[in-house]
Amino acid sequence: GCTGGVGAADGGVTGGTGGAPADNEVAFDTDEYTVAPGEEVEYVCFTTRLPPGEKLHIAEVEPIYGKAIHHLGVYQTLKDEPEGTFLCPELIRETWMPIYAGGIESGTLTMPEGAAMIVPEGAQILVQLHLLNTTGETVKDRARVVLRKSEAAEPVRAGIFGFDNRDLTIPALAKDVVQEQTCAPVGREMDVFAVFGHMHQRGKKVEISRGDTPGEEVLYSAEWEFQDQPTAPASFHVSKDDSIHVRCWYDNPDKYDVHYGEKTADEMCTFVFYYTPFTSLFGCLKSPQ
Repeated sequence: GCTGGVGAADGGVTGGTGGAPADNEVAFDTDEYTVAPGEEVEYVCFTTRLPPGEKLHIAEVEPIYGKAIHHLGVYQTLKDEPEGTFLCPELIRETWMPIYAGGIESGTLTMPEGAAMIVPEGAQILVQLHLLNTTGETVKDRARVVLRKSEAAEPVRAGIFGFDNRDLTIPALAKDVVQEQTCAPVGREMDVFAVFGHMHQRGKKVEISRGDTPGEEVLYSAEWEFQDQPTAPASFHVSKDDSIHVRCWYDNPDKYDVHYGEKTADEMCTFVFYYTPFTSLFGCLKSPQ
């Protein structure tokens, strides 16, 4: 099992991709993980600490995925977690400030020119891995995160706004099931520069819209591919009084109802705005009644 395969901390902050020094990068590897054939692990966390001396202005986040990674998250901890590697059964904690949220191979996040995510000196950085080995062979690998520095002296602060619909019911043998979440008002002025949606294997399509009713003004729409979950560039403004709607479409070929859950066999309808100017962590959560 993966519990035995999570080693003691041997990762750490290095000077760039592959360990080569680079003035404009902070990079680190997770410890090696081991996932047995057919095994799913929620979740493995790895922590490291930024060097003291100066706060980090992040202009770009490049995650380099290892094999069998279902999703990867990068956070600044507001309350220290254990040093090194440990199992962490929660998707997110209130004391984790999100820097990056990605599904399968979600790619690089680049801030607009003059913008950056700002992390204080000496901060603890946490990388969370959701692991799923669908092969017949044991997987041993690790992930790497590269944080590239902004050249702006006083950058505009960038951050994340999240939507999470946990009130999902997808009936057995049903097609084109729509699950909706409305955030009204959204409560933040946001210049959105990138978006990321996340569903599981029954997902068909995801849509973000604005207006009195879902679909009135579509801001982003994409067909869903579980093996291709991109961080997509975007460019639109959201006013604090706007009503924002998230819609996810599903087909359920199984003979049982499917509900919200973090395992791959369950479903999710989660969406992220990356935006400026960021002031504090905020978002919308829809929970079952």
